[in-house]
Amino acid sequence: CNSSMVQLPYLGRSDGPKLDPVSPRNFTNVIEAIGFGVPQIIAMVLCGFVWAADGAELLLLGSVTRSVADEWALEAWQRGAIVSVVFIGILLGNTVGGPLGDSTGRKTPILLSCIGIVLFSVISASCIGFWSLALVRTMVGASFGLGQPSTLTMIRDITPSRWQIFAVSAVSCFAFCCGEIYSAALIWYNDPSMKELDWRWLCIMGAVPSIVGLVLSYSFLKESPAYLLENGYTEEAKELIESYKISNGAEHVCCDLITSSTVARTPRSARQNVEAISSPALRWTTLAMIYTCFMLNLCFYGTLYAFPQVFADTSTPYSPAMALLVGAVFEMPGQIAAPLCATVVDNKTILRMCPLGIAIASLMFLVGANGEGMLYGTLLQVGYAGIKITVGGFFAVAYSCASGVFPTAVRSTGTAACVAGGRIGGILSPLIFEQLVIAFNGWGGFFILMIGGLLLNSIILMALNLEDVDDINNLEELKPMISSEEKAVA
Repeated sequence: CNSSMVQLPYLGRSDGPKLDPVSPRNFTNVIEAIGFGVPQIIAMVLCGFVWAADGAELLLLGSVTRSVADEWALEAWQRGAIVSVVFIGILLGNTVGGPLGDSTGRKTPILLSCIGIVLFSVISASCIGFWSLALVRTMVGASFGLGQPSTLTMIRDITPSRWQIFAVSAVSCFAFCCGEIYSAALIWYNDPSMKELDWRWLCIMGAVPSIVGLVLSYSFLKESPAYLLENGYTEEAKELIESYKISNGAEHVCCDLITSSTVARTPRSARQNVEAISSPALRWTTLAMIYTCFMLNLCFYGTLYAFPQVFADTSTPYSPAMALLVGAVFEMPGQIAAPLCATVVDNKTILRMCPLGIAIASLMFLVGANGEGMLYGTLLQVGYAGIKITVGGFFAVAYSCASGVFPTAVRSTGTAACVAGGRIGGILSPLIFEQLVIAFNGWGGFFILMIGGLLLNSIILMALNLEDVDDINNLEELKPMISSEEKAVA
C-alpha cells in the first residue's frame, strides 16, 4: 500500500555520513534526515481540528455572552463566569490529557477530545439556566484541553526542527484562526449588529469542525513513532518510519530501529513524568514557560472577550461582527511571519520580543480608543491590528518552545503543564475584565494590567537560558531517577 502514497521532492538533509541504526538518542536525527512531507501535513490538518473547534467555540461564547445575559438577566460576575468555566475545564483537560498522551499514545486523547466537544456543545444549546450552562461549558473546555497537549506533542515528534515552528503555528494558531473566522462568519450571518444573536443555534453550529475532525482523525491519524519507540514498540515504529521515508522520497535514509536499554517496556507513570519536569534541571524552565503561556492566554482570550464589547461601544467604520472577522484575519500575518523569521533569527529571540510588541500595540489601542479624530482612529486601528498580528506570532513561538524544552519521554506532560498553567490566564481574563470595568468605570484598566504583565514576561524570558532537550538521558540531574526506573522495569 505504501507504493500508492504521494511523494514530495526530498526535503531532508542529504549531506553527511549514513546514519547508524536508530536508538531513542538519535531518533531525532532520523526525523531530520527523512524531512518534511505528506505524513506531517496530514497530521497537521487532523490535529488542527481540535484547535479550530477551540477557536470557533471561544469566539462564539465571548460574542453571545450579552445575548445570554439579557435572556437570563445575569449579573456581571455571571457573565464573566460563563467564559471562565470553559478555561477551568481546559485546565482540567490539560492536566489529564498530558499524562494520558505520554501513557496511552497521542492519538487517544485527540479522539476523545473531538467526541467530547461535539457531545457537550450540542447539549449546551438545551441549557435553561446559568448553572446548567456553566456545568456543560466546563465539560466543553475539558474536551478541548484533553486533546491539545497531544496535538502539539505529536507534531513536535514527527517534524524536522527547521519545520517545527511552522507546523506548530499551523496546528495551534492558523487552525484556531480558521475556527474564529468560521464563527465570525456565523455571527455575521446570524446578526451583523450582534444585538439579537440566536446563541443556541450558534452553539450547535460551533460543533461542526469537531464532527469533521473526529471522522477524519479516526480514519487517517497515525500514532507518534516517538511514543512507539519510547515505549518499546520498535516494529510498529519502524513500519511507520518506513512509510514516512517512501512518502517523503527519502528511501536512502537508514532507520533500522533498535531497542535501547533506556527504552521502557512499560510506560512511565504520571507521577514520574511530573517529578521529571519539576526537577532542578527543568524547574525554572517549566515555571518560566508556564508564566509565558499564562500571559499569552490572558492577552489573547482577554482581548477576545473584551473586543466584542469594546467595539459594540466604539465608533468604527464597520460593524462589530465585521471587526471580529477582520481581527481574526489579522492574526494570520503573525502566524506566517513567525516561522519565516525563525529561518533567520532564533525562535527564542522571537519569543522574547513578542510580549514587548503586544505591550506597545496595546498602548496604541488604549490611547486611540479614548480619543476622537483621525489620529486617534489610526492609533485604534493600528493598535488593534498590532495586537492580533503579534499575538498570532506569540502563539506560534510560545507553544513551539514549550514543547521543545522537554525531553521526548515527558514532552506531553511538560507541554500540558505549560498549556494548563497558561489556561489560568484564560480563566481569570473575563473575570478580571469585568471587575476592572466596575473598578475603573471602563475597560482601560484591563489593558494597563496586561501591558505591565507583558513587560515582566519579556524581562523573565531575556534572563532565562532556554535550550531544547530531546533525550531525557542528557539531563544529568535526572539520571538517578532514570536508573531507578530501569531497575523497577527490569
